[in-house]
Amino acid sequence: MTNAFRTLSICIITLIAFVYGLNILLTKQVNDLAHFNNNTQLQSQPKVNTQLESAPWYNMVFRGQQLINKDELQYVVVKSTPTSFITISASSLFWSTLLSPINISIFLLLGLAISWLINIKRQTENDTHTLTELNNQLSNLLKSLHLARNNDTSQPIVSQLKTHIHTLSSHITTYTHESQVSICQDKLTLLIDRHAYIEHLTRQLSLAEIDKLNCALLFIDLDGFKQVNDSFGHSFGDEVLIQVAARLTSVVRHHKLNNVSATNGLEQNLARLGGDEFSIFISQLDHKDKALEIAQNVLQEIERDFVLGNKLIKISASIGIAVYPDSAATPHALLQMADVAMYRAKTDGRGIFKVYSPEMGNKMRRYHYLLEEMRLAIACENFHLSFQPIVHVENCTIDYFEALTRWDHPVEGAIAPAEFIPIAEESNLILELGDWILLESCRQMSAWYNAGMKKVKISVNISGIQLKHRAVYDWVMNILAKTGLPASALMLEITESTLITASKHIIQQLEKLRASGVTIAIDDFGTGFSSLSTLADLPIDVIKLDRLFIAQANSNPKYNEILHSISELGHKLGLKIVAEGVEEFAQFELVKSMGIRSVQGYLVSHPESSVNVGHKVLQDNINFMAATGTGVWNIQR
Repeated sequence: MTNAFRTLSICIITLIAFVYGLNILLTKQVNDLAHFNNNTQLQSQPKVNTQLESAPWYNMVFRGQQLINKDELQYVVVKSTPTSFITISASSLFWSTLLSPINISIFLLLGLAISWLINIKRQTENDTHTLTELNNQLSNLLKSLHLARNNDTSQPIVSQLKTHIHTLSSHITTYTHESQVSICQDKLTLLIDRHAYIEHLTRQLSLAEIDKLNCALLFIDLDGFKQVNDSFGHSFGDEVLIQVAARLTSVVRHHKLNNVSATNGLEQNLARLGGDEFSIFISQLDHKDKALEIAQNVLQEIERDFVLGNKLIKISASIGIAVYPDSAATPHALLQMADVAMYRAKTDGRGIFKVYSPEMGNKMRRYHYLLEEMRLAIACENFHLSFQPIVHVENCTIDYFEALTRWDHPVEGAIAPAEFIPIAEESNLILELGDWILLESCRQMSAWYNAGMKKVKISVNISGIQLKHRAVYDWVMNILAKTGLPASALMLEITESTLITASKHIIQQLEKLRASGVTIAIDDFGTGFSSLSTLADLPIDVIKLDRLFIAQANSNPKYNEILHSISELGHKLGLKIVAEGVEEFAQFELVKSMGIRSVQGYLVSHPESSVNVGHKVLQDNINFMAATGTGVWNIQR
């Protein structure tokens, strides 16, 4: 209704303007005719009986002119003489004025103007419709996003549209910021994650290279965090990580290491790398001990008690430090070297920090090299077993054989178990390797058992990793069933430190194995710092004394007394005592005098292949073995 009224008003104003202009032109033409009497269109009208009239109010074209009506025709007075009026036909004057060149031009321009106005009106209507549709779409979009809308229909459509665009723009800005934060941020601790940290390190090291600055990176790994998760649950573990992040943030703030991103507002010099691993970047070393001071501060903060509900939890951290450009020159390499140094801190006692040195890198490269080689060796079955006899001190009859794993590398030759077994345990390769060891040991012993060694056992070392990841009872019993070896012919050796920390479930599994006939031995006894009273609670049949006591007993009276006490205690508890590491005849005589009845060591024999064991026991002692169910292993004095 408003648009129609506006259009009508424009047309009326345009018409009035046209009529007014035409009146002006007509008046000018009348004035011009007054000076040209010879115009054929002029007529003389006598004044007698002629009445003059003014143009009526509605006839705006002839406004201001004198008119004469004669014979139902109108004449316009051009000029007056004493006796007559000089006139021209009103219609003739109108059309001549209207059709004059200037009026035709004006008419055309007026037509164009009207057409232009009509087009503007149509365009305005189209634009208004488009704006309305756009505003409705924006309104629906804001509704779907649960954002406030401008529903005031009294406001112009442009104002509504402007409000909606502003609301959407604000939402996009907020969403973009939140997305940037979400991409870069660890969801639990709210620190930046590993990916964002690497990008930050890349930028910082580029600047350090230009400005010739020394930087440092701390790789922080929590000690004992897994035990927190296992003991109290992952929710407690998550709370510990949150508190650790807060304490590390205070360290960064205290040492003025802050570097807040202008894009997402996150601290960039502190990151959670994953799990219980964190890192702090020091963009400039003002003095050589700065990284060490910060590392010491981190250790102090982590060692403070963690209060979780009504529980008090203590953990520590191991820290590796790598320096740019001395340790490494790229972000990934710097992190790797700091990780190597952190690993050394863990192996050297935990709760400390270590600065990377090339020697650490060599050891780590050796570690990864052997790890990959071991994977191939397991897949290709390049390991083999050797067997070391444990004999009775009185007559050298064989009590049992200990199965020992050997690795002959195609390039490096023999690699000591002391080097590859820890790697296998840390990488969990011991699970696959241990399955093969137990299976092959039982298979070999089954062959010897069937050949007449009815009183001899095979002893297999079991690691703590295997106890945690294998259903021990089912695992052992399945292999015994597969090889046909009686349970009474198998002994499992477990280190003292592993047994002390074993869970109730593992102890129950071992008790179940003992009830089935399997013998359980505690290996390296005396190195695990256990109380002797725990021997009464552990599911064991045999104590294997660590070689340290045997080596020191003849020269150190204290070790002699300890050895004697353990021997007496074992006898009182009904446990069999085995002395490991007997390499000299004097040691043999000493343990024999203490009442220890079984010995193992190079004095008795080095580990032998199954072929050599067969020749020495089965062929040379066939009659004795048939009578006793065991063989004799003579000692070379």
